[in-house]
Amino acid sequence: MIASNVMTMKPTTIPEDAKVKDAIVLFKSTQLHDLPVTDSENRPIGSISTRAILHVAVPAYADNKLLAAMKGGPDIESVYNNLKNISEKPVAKIMDQHVHLIPGDTPTSAVAAMLTNLHHDTFNILVVDNEGRLIGTISARDIVCRTAE
Repeated sequence: MIASNVMTMKPTTIPEDAKVKDAIVLFKSTQLHDLPVTDSENRPIGSISTRAILHVAVPAYADNKLLAAMKGGPDIESVYNNLKNISEKPVAKIMDQHVHLIPGDTPTSAVAAMLTNLHHDTFNILVVDNEGRLIGTISARDIVCRTAE
């Protein structure tokens, strides 16, 4: 079995010039946790995730050592104020530029191995055509749920 057999076709994406607020709207209207960021020719250039947005919104002083000592976190109002302040930033400013691109004929077993070793905010491997345009995404859920078909 190959990647194109299990990928989600026509994935939800966000253009590189979209604002963070546009990504938040997409996250609210879907059950996705991350979105491929694409250029004007539908080539993936990065990924934006809810975690990346939250990382920018949580005050920098809130590191793990301080949180352990405080037995709490930053005031949630400050987090929401920071979210409001970054909402007009382009997603390209906070996206993760490290994305995993594969051709559609990649063996599904190789994709499964890649998914178990992801170390970034994305949950997806991006499937591209010969010109580098996005044609699908594959998550661990896709592998688990579709390989039995």
